Amino acid sequence: MKIPFTFSDRDSLGGSQAKVSEILRIHLKAGKDFFVLFCNDKASSHQRGFYRICGIIAPYMAESEGTFFGKDMVKQYVAQETNFCAMVKGRVLTKGLIFASRDEMAAMITRLYELAEFYNIKDYKLTSAEKRSLVDFFNNKK
Repeated sequence: MKIPFTFSDRDSLGGSQAKVSEILRIHLKAGKDFFVLFCNDKASSHQRGFYRICGIIAPYMAESEGTFFGKDMVKQYVAQETNFCAMVKGRVLTKGLIFASRDEMAAMITRLYELAEFYNIKDYKLTSAEKRSLVDFFNNKK
């Protein structure tokens, strides 16, 4: 079950919070094991192109490494390669793309392009709309 939290829509937050509380209450009352997953909306317009390219590269990296490699793993790899990480309690963690500066995002996209070229992938570059979303996001970022 997905329950979206859209912080730009403040009116819906209370309802979403109530849904999460109710679902947790039901699962706890049932006394069965379950897990809760919190994740960022990777469909944010300024991130779509980045994750699309990660998704294109992932199967090539999986084949090369001989193991599963999803688009989130490509993001982590690229983030670490470009030092878009933070040290938290002795562990290196990649930061969320929402916190990337224009220069950090450019470095990560450049690294994605390098990987795509290394694997001889065609049609991987950002589209005009994806570039525009990035420009708009960083021009409006405070």
